[in-house]
Amino acid sequence: YQHSKPMGLDGVRDSWRIFKNSVAVLFKKPVLLLPLFFSWVIVALVVLYDRYYFPDFHNVWLAVLYVYFLLTAISSAVLFSNTVLLELIQQMETGKKTSLIKALRETVTSDLIRVIPIALIWSFVWLILLILRALTRKRRGTRHEPSLKDAAKTLSGMNANPVSWFGLGLDMLEKLVRMTVFTTLPAVAWENKGPVDAFKRGFEVIKRHPVQFLTSYSLTLLAVAFVSLPLVPIYLLDKQGVELPSAVWLGVLIYAGVVWTLEVYLEQMAVAVLYLWHLKWSKAGGKGPLSSVKKPDLFDDVYELKE
Repeated sequence: YQHSKPMGLDGVRDSWRIFKNSVAVLFKKPVLLLPLFFSWVIVALVVLYDRYYFPDFHNVWLAVLYVYFLLTAISSAVLFSNTVLLELIQQMETGKKTSLIKALRETVTSDLIRVIPIALIWSFVWLILLILRALTRKRRGTRHEPSLKDAAKTLSGMNANPVSWFGLGLDMLEKLVRMTVFTTLPAVAWENKGPVDAFKRGFEVIKRHPVQFLTSYSLTLLAVAFVSLPLVPIYLLDKQGVELPSAVWLGVLIYAGVVWTLEVYLEQMAVAVLYLWHLKWSKAGGKGPLSSVKKPDLFDDVYELKE
């Protein structure tokens, strides 16, 4: 292979085309969000359990192990749902009837055993980042009481600590790690690769096309910031002490799920299209900029589809 050189505007334009492709597919097939909404439910339950019912551990290592278990539950749910998403896309692009049941069956019987080690590795890195974040926070106070308002504020991020540069940096690093992990999933779902080979393939894609990857990272970040704007007035009113009705907080709770689901979808689709584009570029000789080959319409004749 030769390194591609899509520096500057070429790389940005490539990433913009990938982003537009991801959004266009969503409008054509909104069913793709269903498996991701399932993972959102799991994430929400784990996050709220941690906030309201986290046990009081006297041994710090037991607490760390317990947090790792919770992170593994979240990462496994997210990666499982994303793999189902990729299986659905494969059905669509190979002319098969879209079937969520078949996608679930394929994920459970074929992909899951390879996804779990990836989830364990992701959870470990995530744990380290959370420990770093915890070192800069004040110790927890009294246990929070469950309520619709508090749940909505927690899941929407309104209960987050005051913004700091260190915390913002960790947020961006967590997103970078997440998208890197997502880059391994097409190798699992579409090429039947094991976790080690999937990581190698994912790192290869990022290494060969860093501008496209980082620009896709930025575009998904901006997209989520944009769709989160409707929550800003509610946040400001709450900060001013205005009592809002329960219906508003229910709406915030639902909207937070929509924003999270959309974010994960855009991240996974962005790296999935980049992954396929890389395969097509490699098949063409792996020389020159990525844009020297036509961007695949999600699937192309760049590899053998599994039966």
